[in-house]
Amino acid sequence: MSGGATAIEVVDVYQTYPGVQALSAVDLRIAEGEVVGLVGHNGAGKSTLTRIVAGVERPTIGKVLVRGEEMAFADPQDAINAGICVVPQALNVVPNLTVLDNIALGTPVRGLIPRRGAQSRRSLQRQIEEVAVALGIEDELSLKAGFCSPSVQRLVMVGRALLRRPAVMLLDEPTAALHPDEAERMFSAVESLRAEGMAILFISHRLEEVLRVCGRVVAMRQGKVVTETESSRLTKTGLAELIAGEGVDVTAAGRRESAAPEDDGDREVVLRCEDLRVAPRVHGVSLDAARGEIVGLAGLDGSGCADVLRAIAGLDRPAGGRLYLHDKRLPHSRPAAVDMGVAYLPGDRVHNGVIPEMSVAATVTLSDDRAFRLARRIPLLRVRKEAAAVNTLLEKLDLHPRGAATRKIKQLSGGNQQKALMARALISGADLYLFDQPTEGVDIGARHEIHRHVRSLAAEGGSVLVTSSEPEELVELCDRVIVIRDGKIVSEMADATEAQIVQASLVG
Repeated sequence: MSGGATAIEVVDVYQTYPGVQALSAVDLRIAEGEVVGLVGHNGAGKSTLTRIVAGVERPTIGKVLVRGEEMAFADPQDAINAGICVVPQALNVVPNLTVLDNIALGTPVRGLIPRRGAQSRRSLQRQIEEVAVALGIEDELSLKAGFCSPSVQRLVMVGRALLRRPAVMLLDEPTAALHPDEAERMFSAVESLRAEGMAILFISHRLEEVLRVCGRVVAMRQGKVVTETESSRLTKTGLAELIAGEGVDVTAAGRRESAAPEDDGDREVVLRCEDLRVAPRVHGVSLDAARGEIVGLAGLDGSGCADVLRAIAGLDRPAGGRLYLHDKRLPHSRPAAVDMGVAYLPGDRVHNGVIPEMSVAATVTLSDDRAFRLARRIPLLRVRKEAAAVNTLLEKLDLHPRGAATRKIKQLSGGNQQKALMARALISGADLYLFDQPTEGVDIGARHEIHRHVRSLAAEGGSVLVTSSEPEELVELCDRVIVIRDGKIVSEMADATEAQIVQASLVG
């Protein structure tokens, strides 16, 4: 542990939600001029802990101290005022503004915002230029942020935080979606900030980066800190075993041969991907899925699993590679993919799945409403016929309330909205089903119901590709699991265990 003065300390923190113990007796200390890595699989408690440190939530029990003073953050602004800034994983820039203006966002300027601490435009620009030099982006200040690389956009977000002169910075997956050469730029920035005395919490699933950048590593599992040690004492394999929670040989885990039989004579391949590349995350993925087969795609956030599904669905145009459905070339178009028999369930229900003011029936038939039109080329619907068909399907999915087809989708709970999106996929009668996080945000009963329908689709001859952030779900549901890490397949296995999936995701 660093010998510098303590910048921030979390003491004996518990966080309890209804029926869930998210954090238990968590302690964390970061000294000035120290970079601490926080690692753990999805659901380990990292996000909950960072929300508490950032002032988004208050702990059920425990304390947060900044420079030795106990804090009770009412909101994120309180945390910012105390010297804590968060750079989130998602890129957050305004594309049409310059890099300089993006860095300045949120900083009050005298004459424009009557607020204490406001400064002149000239003073603000001088500070931005200093920050840009420190981050190595001074040559990009006049460029529109949308034309900059992901690494520059990420550094813009860091620069925005640095203008607030924080004592503590939380970097959440700072190299997500960055190529290795772009990541080097981020590493240099982190080292410069550390040398200037900043305390940094570096959150990442990329263990080799954590061991390289961080002086100390804190690993979490099931809401608890399971190890806290100097990074020099750890190997990537050993750290992965600590995170996974089972002492399995990581170098052997998940290295099994494909589940496909040696004699493929009776195996009807529905989907075939050859060297699929999708910027910026997917770097050459080749896989197939057979009739009646459920194939799981496993990987950590930003691994490329969701990007693979979006490319197959015709939503994102691949940068290279070939896609075939029943040996016919699959066009790079969503309408064409629908016509060829590809159904898709998006992972982000809120932003990509539902239109709040739309009816449930219209939501279900949004991808293809031709069966309910007055005539093929006339976009007028037989509303009663549509509602009856949708209600029948929703009853099979046990969606509540009954007869919800004419209601607005926003009036349903999150779990029932997810069922409505599942109905959209089921109503198509497709040959290939792409399910991205199909049970996200649903209760255990709905999860079992969705799993039952996915199995039914496969039993009826459909081919299914499914992603999930929960290894347990993939083990329970899939015939085969393909693990993708940093945009490449690193493992393919049948009869996978949760530990094998976790370890392959972490180590590759």
